[in-house]
Amino acid sequence: MIKESHQIQKNSVKAVGLISGGLDSTLAAKVVKDCGIDVYGVYFAMPWGCCDKTKAIEAAEHIGIKFIVLQLDERYLEIVRKPKFGYGSAMNPCVDCRIHMFSRAAQYMKHIGANFVFTGEVLGQRPMSQMRHSMKKIEQGTGLEGKLLRPLCAQHMDPTIPEQEGLIDRNQLLSMVGRSRKEQYKLAKEMNITEFSAPAGGCSLTDKNFARRMKDTLDHGYRNFRETIALKWGRHFRINQNYKFVVGRDADENINLLRYAHREDYVVQFINENGPTLIIKGREPNEDLLAKAAGIIQRFSKSREEEPIKAKYFAVNNKNDVKFIKAKKITEKELTALKI
Repeated sequence: MIKESHQIQKNSVKAVGLISGGLDSTLAAKVVKDCGIDVYGVYFAMPWGCCDKTKAIEAAEHIGIKFIVLQLDERYLEIVRKPKFGYGSAMNPCVDCRIHMFSRAAQYMKHIGANFVFTGEVLGQRPMSQMRHSMKKIEQGTGLEGKLLRPLCAQHMDPTIPEQEGLIDRNQLLSMVGRSRKEQYKLAKEMNITEFSAPAGGCSLTDKNFARRMKDTLDHGYRNFRETIALKWGRHFRINQNYKFVVGRDADENINLLRYAHREDYVVQFINENGPTLIIKGREPNEDLLAKAAGIIQRFSKSREEEPIKAKYFAVNNKNDVKFIKAKKITEKELTALKI
């Protein structure tokens, strides 16, 4: 009878795991599930981040765990703007980023009555956020002290509350450490785990070009979170304090820039729509700005050496009110000076 009672208690244990779609988080979820825990996977949607939503869904389905998506929003942008624990190689607030995501995971944990949160972090794998002092700092900043489990490197960490209370068997947790992923690949093969994204260079905020665009956007103001999604497309030019131009580099970028344009933005295109699409970020541009925008799309088209073209323009919120403007010639020197 005692054994049966313990089994009932064991089956009632719930854990919230951060699932990125990558190898580490997938393995962590499998390890915890194999300990008899009811796993609830959480994916944080960051459109210019390092995670793969499709792979996360596939991994969750393959392992057989529950899965939800939480969207990062304006609250996260404020963290990017002014992180308490600073930036990494570019504009990546790795420690603050994890504190924010783990804090929201903690809220979800309480909401569903789960016992702890776990992640796929490996001690020593990433220099800013996965060193012992950083991991402790993150735990303290989330209100998850004692309830944040790292199953892949748990043997190198102090026992957590769920381990101490017997909710999960510490002996089934692992002792991975360092940057090499040889152990992870070996374990994935043993567990027949194939649905995960390959290790990448990190989130877009670690890329210096993208970081410049993000900083420019935060410095000059944005009107909604969607505007930051479009930072990953096109060539970006800061014209002045109130206006920025974004030029698509191919047909797909043109489509995406149009899709994510703010309703107060203006669109400048060739009359036949062949060639680059340019989005003017800013309200009611004057003729000089419109002519300069037309000059830029001509500069990046096959007509760059021809006489100034006539382009069409319209406001995103009034696409039927199409007007025309003659392009103003733009030099390479001017473009270089304006490029973000």
